[in-house]
Amino acid sequence: MVKSRTIFRRGAALLLVSVLVIGSFSACGKSEKTQSGAIAGNSSKAEDETQKIRIAWWGNQVRNDTTLAALDAYTKEHPNVTFETEFSDWSGYWDKMATQAASDNLPDIIQQDYAYVAQYQEKEQLANLDSYVSSGALKVADVNDSVLEAGKMNGSLYAVVAGVNAVSSVYNADMLKKAGLTISEHPTYSEIKELAKKIKEKLGVSTDMPASEWAVQMMARDKGEVLFDSKNGKLGISKETALQYFKDIDEEINSDWGLTIDVLQEASTAGVEGSPMATGKSWITFPGSNQISAIRSANKDKIDIAMYPKTDDAAKESMYLRPSMFWCVTEASKNKDTAVDVINYFTNSETAQDNLKAERGVPISSKMAKYMEPSLDEVQKQQFDYIAKVTKVATPIDPPYPAGSNEVITLLGDLTDSVRYRESTPEDAAARFMKEANEILAKKGQ
Repeated sequence: MVKSRTIFRRGAALLLVSVLVIGSFSACGKSEKTQSGAIAGNSSKAEDETQKIRIAWWGNQVRNDTTLAALDAYTKEHPNVTFETEFSDWSGYWDKMATQAASDNLPDIIQQDYAYVAQYQEKEQLANLDSYVSSGALKVADVNDSVLEAGKMNGSLYAVVAGVNAVSSVYNADMLKKAGLTISEHPTYSEIKELAKKIKEKLGVSTDMPASEWAVQMMARDKGEVLFDSKNGKLGISKETALQYFKDIDEEINSDWGLTIDVLQEASTAGVEGSPMATGKSWITFPGSNQISAIRSANKDKIDIAMYPKTDDAAKESMYLRPSMFWCVTEASKNKDTAVDVINYFTNSETAQDNLKAERGVPISSKMAKYMEPSLDEVQKQQFDYIAKVTKVATPIDPPYPAGSNEVITLLGDLTDSVRYRESTPEDAAARFMKEANEILAKKGQ
């Protein structure tokens, strides 16, 4: 799901230092083709006892196809294990998880995001994975310590990073070439706006600018701020940053080069396959770097990638590495051993990598990242190369999002739409965001 004009609730993640990708590309050695189920005693169930594992994730059709292929491969190696799969788009996924959690009916394995994972752990809905690491059932020897730490809460492991990515600017290189234009490796907002005007004039194609909590977060990081001051349970941005964000929204909707409100409305529920970039209505979008494969599958033009735009007066380096998402075993699962083995398979099996195709990001195992290098297609290589570039400049990620952050992100989306529909001025929207967001966070922190 492309995170561009509409407000997607992916949230932030934890610190991943640069040694992550350096380790991924410099590691040597070859793992066994199949590594799941290889440790004696990693399942208390008899090998011939039939088990059905429920597993849930959000995503696009490319993610669905690759995940189903990996699960089918697992079943071929473990004929007694079958899967009941549940997948949906981003917003529908969290509604479903909330309902299932309330009725104590969560799947055995769930895909998690850092904006929500701590809340599930605090409610004791996630299984502690420490004993599986100690026994070797969950192999993490080839995972950098900082990556492993990303899934730890209160000193214990509850979530396994599914892949590493970074925020990005993904653009249609064929359109730029046709217009006789180029984009820098780390563009500014002004540069993108100037390109937007020229592409509209030359090709008649509009521009889809950043409009999400990522946009606010990155503007804040440019100034040395954070979106959330999690320690004190309040916003960490200045009112000037909030105003800058809403002014950009206002500028685009009132410009000749921005997408119209009708296109934006349609795109809000279209996913990657129906996004403005996929349909040729925009030449650029601003997703997590792992989504480049899905975007490329929906748009047959040459697609390239640059860093997320920075503000013209950026004082700090804002780029960072992030876990794209996590895999978790739920505490209510009656098949924890097998569920852990599936996550171990996703993490350490070459067969799994062949099927998952790095759609969730660069593999966290250095051996698996090294294994994939020779077989990377053009788009996958772009993703790996991009992460290597970001690694060279990446700064520490913001603190984890606090309780109430999802409501703040919803508020941001509502106010963004309010400015688009000219129901609010940027000044009014910024003032409301600062006031109401801090009220939400203060209430949740009590």
